This record gives sequence, C-alpha cells and structure tokens, in this order.
Amino acid sequence: MSTATFQPRVLAALAAAFGALFAASLLLTGAGGLNTPGNAFGANSYSRSAVGHLAVFELVQALGHKAVRGEHQPLAMLGSNGALVLAEPSGNLSGEDDRNKVLSAKTILLVLPKWSVRGDERRRDWIGAVELAPVLRAQAVLSAVANGGEIVRVAPPASSQPNIASVAPTVHGQMQLIKGSKLKPLIASSDGILLGELQEGTRRIWILSDPDPLENHGIGKDRNADFVRDIVAALLGGQNGTLVFDETIHGFQRSPPNLLKFLYEFPFNLALLQFIAGLALLLFAAMGRFGAAQTLPRQVEAGRHALIGNAASLIDHAGHHAAILHRYIGLALQDAARILHAPPRLAGPELVAWLGKTAAERGIDTTSLETLERAAKARPRDLASLLTAAQTIHRWRKDLVNGIPQRLGDH
Repeated sequence: MSTATFQPRVLAALAAAFGALFAASLLLTGAGGLNTPGNAFGANSYSRSAVGHLAVFELVQALGHKAVRGEHQPLAMLGSNGALVLAEPSGNLSGEDDRNKVLSAKTILLVLPKWSVRGDERRRDWIGAVELAPVLRAQAVLSAVANGGEIVRVAPPASSQPNIASVAPTVHGQMQLIKGSKLKPLIASSDGILLGELQEGTRRIWILSDPDPLENHGIGKDRNADFVRDIVAALLGGQNGTLVFDETIHGFQRSPPNLLKFLYEFPFNLALLQFIAGLALLLFAAMGRFGAAQTLPRQVEAGRHALIGNAASLIDHAGHHAAILHRYIGLALQDAARILHAPPRLAGPELVAWLGKTAAERGIDTTSLETLERAAKARPRDLASLLTAAQTIHRWRKDLVNGIPQRLGDH
C-alpha cells in the first residue's frame, strides 16, 4: 500500500504554487524573445548619434506613415504595400538571409554606407570619432544588389536633375554618387546618380548613394526633411504602407519566444529547478512504495457479531469442533427438559432416557437420539458429520417441545 507524504491541503497548495509559477513563465516568455543588442551609436534607427537614423524614423511617423523596426523576420512585417528600408548595412548583404530579403521584398530602399565611426568611451550612445569609410565598403553593398556601377566621391554639384517630384537634398563635404550603372536616375547630376531605381518585374529597388540627408546630423539642414517626405511618398506610391527599418543588418536580433531556452536563462532557471523539485516531491507522495504491499494488522471490530465471529475463528483454528458439538447437544437436552418440566437433577443417560420416554408418548421418533452416540464417536475434523448431527438434534428438540413431528418442516 502507498503512504501519503503530505496532507491533501499541502499537496493542493504545492500544485497551485507550481501552476502559478508555470503560468508566470509563459507570460514572461510571451512578452518577447531574447535580444541581441546592436551598435547603440551606429547608423541605425535607435541611434541618437550624428550618423544615426532615429530622426528620420520619427519624422516618417510624424508624417502619418507607419514605421516599425524589424528585429525578427522583417519580411513578415511588410504587409501588402510595405517598403523594406536597408539603411547603411553593417555587412555587404552577401549572407543568405540578406539575399533572401533583396529577392523577396517588392519595394526596397537601400541606403549605401559612407562613414566609419568609433564609440565614445564615456557614453555608449555617442560617437568618439568619425571618418569616411573606404569606397570598397559601399561598392560591396551596391554589387550585392545591382550588377555594375562604380562608387565615386566628388564635391557637391551645383545642381541636380530630379526625375521625381522631390526637392534636391543638401550634402556638405564630399558627396557619394554612383556612376556607370544600369540604374534609372531619379535624382542625378553630371557626376553621377544620387537616387536611382532598379526595376525587376513588379519589384522596385531604390538606391540612395549618399546617406547624409537621412542621418541625424543632416536631416535638419536646408530642405532635407522635405526630401525625406517626398521620397517616402513616392516610394509608397501615395498609399498607406509600412516602412520596415531592417535592424537585423545592424546586429539587432530578437529571437522568437522559446520556452525551453527561456527557462534555462538566469534567473528563470531557478524557477525551473523549483518546478522540477516540486514535481519530484509530488510524484514521491503519489507513488506506492517499492516491493510487495504491506499488510495492515487486522482491525478488531466492536459489537456482538464481531465477538461471535472472532470466537468462531479461534475455535476453528484450535480444532475443538467435536467438543463444541457435545456442549451444544447437552444445552439442547437441558433446554428441552426445562420446557417439558423434567424431574430435577436429571442428567446424563437418565435425562436422555426420560426425554426418550416423553418423545415416545408424544409420538416423536426417538431414533434421532442415536445422533448422540454418533456425535460422540465423530472425528474432530469431520465437519460435515458434526454439522449434520447438530442439525438433527436441533430439529428433534423442536418437534419434542411442540409435540408434532415435522411441524415446522426443516425449521
């Protein structure tokens, strides 16, 4: 048999506590996956530094467009009329995931990188130093998206020719342009293309060669904010759409919710250990012990029926069946003599003779008295013979007392 280790109320409290703990872990997991932080001072939509894109991200939202940051599966966030913004990728877009984005998104705005920055030692969201990145870095990003084309850096041209409804942006210092490509010029000068379009069926890729008009340090200069407004409206075709700023290209990764991985992280691994320990205790309390079932001691019940049953069990165990039968016969004869008013102090053969004479006078068969002799000679373990003798004496006594043979049948 199993023995409970805890009281039922304690078990219920343990089960409730572990259930609440498990539910809390699910809620915490559902709040989001684990984050991999990117470069806080780099060219991304979180950065407040001079080369960051936080200003253009907030400007797009202020213009009434929906702008979101993609840190996990950005393609799934585009919707039916969204545009994927690949602003100054940290790498060269040669990875499998990046190539899949370029080939799958219907509308893309690619901003080529221009600057190399180093973080400030005092504040992690500031830049300590900035310099022009090698041309090959922008060239590698361009080659991953559009075949052909050369990156050049020239002095800002005196004028540019826009082929879309947009104002010309302002760039101080060297301007980064694209020459010798198959891009359709949207904003260009004689020195090269500032904003070009690559059309492949229903897919459109816009490439902005110089990021300065979009970066925090340049968006407030002259009419650069109007330039951002115009190219966003043209990119979305005047319709409502979502601009997804892909931040996975800057190292920001939000993994999908994973309960198992989540519970292995500190401090939630402590909750996992508590849950496992509690489950082990619960199983220990519910399981039976090892080995054969333990036999409980027999309970002694109260009452006359229990007393008679226990006495019968003891007599049966001791084997005194014949002695009990002899005692029963003697009591039956004494009871019959009392009822029939036999002379006092009759016992033994005298009493049997008197009862035999009275039975004959009443017409009762006296052959049943022969049971006394058979019972005296019966074997102690011959239970069938002993029981037959007891039943015979019982019936004979009833007939003798009533004075009518077989009056009550088997009674």
